[in-house]
Amino acid sequence: MWKRPKLLLVAFVMLTGLWAGTTRSQASLATAPSGLNQLDKLFTVPATFSGGATNSASIANVTNASSPNTQAVQVITGKKQVGGFWSNDANRLDLNKDATFKMWVYLGSSTSVTKAGDGMAFVLQNDPNGTNASAQVKTGSTASETLGTWGVDTDTKNQDTAQIASTAIQNSWALEFDTYANNSTSYSSASGDAFDNGIKKQHIATGYPGSASQYTSQSVKSLDITGIIWSTKYYFTQNHNNMTAVDLGDSKWHHLVMDWHADTKTMTYTFNDVNTDGSATGAGVTQSEVIDTSQFNASDGLVRWGFMGATGSNTSSDMVVIESAPNLVDAKADVTVTDTTKNKTVTAGTKVKAKHKLQYDYKLSYESGQLDWDNITAELDLPKNVTFDSAVVKYADGTEQTLTAPTAGATSASYTLDKTLSASQQTATIQLTGKADDVKVNGATTTTSATFKNKVFETTANAPDYTITVDQPIDLYIYKTNYTISNGNDAKIQGIVVAEGSEQVTNSSITLHPTLNGEELDDFKLEEGDDDESGFFQYVVKASQLHVGDNELTIWASDQDDNESEVKTTTITVTSGELGFKTVSSSSTFKPITVNGTSQTTDREDDWEVVVSDNRGKGSSWQLQASVTDFESSNGKKLPGDVLFRQDGKTTTLNTQGTVIDSRTTTSDTDDYDVLGNWDGESGIFYKSNAGATPGTYSGQITWTLNNAPS
Repeated sequence: MWKRPKLLLVAFVMLTGLWAGTTRSQASLATAPSGLNQLDKLFTVPATFSGGATNSASIANVTNASSPNTQAVQVITGKKQVGGFWSNDANRLDLNKDATFKMWVYLGSSTSVTKAGDGMAFVLQNDPNGTNASAQVKTGSTASETLGTWGVDTDTKNQDTAQIASTAIQNSWALEFDTYANNSTSYSSASGDAFDNGIKKQHIATGYPGSASQYTSQSVKSLDITGIIWSTKYYFTQNHNNMTAVDLGDSKWHHLVMDWHADTKTMTYTFNDVNTDGSATGAGVTQSEVIDTSQFNASDGLVRWGFMGATGSNTSSDMVVIESAPNLVDAKADVTVTDTTKNKTVTAGTKVKAKHKLQYDYKLSYESGQLDWDNITAELDLPKNVTFDSAVVKYADGTEQTLTAPTAGATSASYTLDKTLSASQQTATIQLTGKADDVKVNGATTTTSATFKNKVFETTANAPDYTITVDQPIDLYIYKTNYTISNGNDAKIQGIVVAEGSEQVTNSSITLHPTLNGEELDDFKLEEGDDDESGFFQYVVKASQLHVGDNELTIWASDQDDNESEVKTTTITVTSGELGFKTVSSSSTFKPITVNGTSQTTDREDDWEVVVSDNRGKGSSWQLQASVTDFESSNGKKLPGDVLFRQDGKTTTLNTQGTVIDSRTTTSDTDDYDVLGNWDGESGIFYKSNAGATPGTYSGQITWTLNNAPS
């Protein structure tokens, strides 16, 4: 008659145990620290493991309001469980590269080595079973001392360490967090419960689960049921490397950092260094261990990482929050500053005029990654001497998110992006628009830094340091609107530059920019001295730069900060000059002739010179005529012969009537033309005597006549 109540009592106890485990899990989630979400993109939580055991692990959302957008993996939630998770292919650790993992682990609510659950292990592995790897725990058998990682000791006749190692996770290294002391060595309970023989406290230790050297074969004897014959059972103890005793199951979340150094093949692990609020615990444990990477048998250097855990008859709530891991997001940020008033990009060291409109574009670009870049916060240091009036986020899909513009005088601004950046939404641009302040003296903006981050990734970009310059009115006056000079003279232009009310404009800071007849001339500065406030200038335009007639000269002024005056204009009128001879030889001779009774022709000596000067302006024309008289001796005797002019193969006899020798249309306002410049032994003026010439010295007169006539 007691059967039914007994069954009811058992059922009640079972339900109570389940409720207690669930309550502890919920409480742990409510206190969990901040970490990653999107864990399903990083890890595989298999339904069952390679040995056949059901996986108790699952991904859960953290309920702590102080840890938004965080997920935890609930590895163990009760008694007699095996649980765990493994990194996906893209999330494997590359042993050839440095890497750092940061995590938070929760290891139950008991520090008693007899009442706590068994704990968990962080494992690196290249087991052929991949994301289904675990210790070969069979369905219905917990083998809790394995932590789902180490070898399974269930055969009391086995003495072979290689055999038990073959039942562990293969090609692996583990860091265990062992909360239960499996130290039973009695004949009745040694098998499967002796790995921690001699250890009396919760502890951290390392080892290679799939290596035979990790285990030591032990034996225990007892009389059999006859009480006469001795019977022997064999069991294994586990060799603990770098063991450190520490309270683990204290109902707290513990910080864990795994820092891999590829060059030295060293794993440095730090446990319990900070509290969940970020403060130092003062009781952290740090160990460094050189890992024999040949144990992984990984030709490409890639190994999976994850956690495994197990419980026996004691319940527990074991969880993991991933704070950071390598290669989760690859993104970049750039800042472009634009002076939209001038439509030019602002770079470091440049200047922007006060009151010019400015635009800051902070462009975020998602390059690649295992995770999307979500919950992005932007922390912007704001430039000095700039006031913003609008802020918006522009996404790659064309949508916009309106932001609150920074208040005047604010030194920083923080924003959170509504949308996630990913392969399908690769860019977002935070755009701040405003204008440069109306400063009274030049002021630097200073280099400003912008940080863009979420729990997974952080990047920064710096905006340039440039100068906001005073908006200073500058006036320029030219004393006369018209200057008249004679051709061949320089023009002296005078004027004044005025910058009223300026606190920093000096004469030496003013540059004048002249343009003559549409051609820009060399700039020049006021050089009257900084103590001369008159701003007087005199600019000389060379005669060679001017042409006959009206010449337009424009001048405008600027200071060192690109403040500019209006363009002012004056006219330089160059009056025409005269047409005349610049040089004519007073006497010229022909080369001597030896009289021999025949007609002879002689060339000129080198004393001939005729240069025409035309200062009437470019395009003027003239003709040059020559006439000659008879050649006579001093006693009046005439020389029989003729003066000839040859040009282009044609010969003309000169006489008392004028003959056109040359003509020209000038190519400049001051044109000097050498008439004899193109004469040679076959052209120009010659003398030809006839056969009746007699020896003697003869002279005649050549008259050069210059006519203002078309050429």
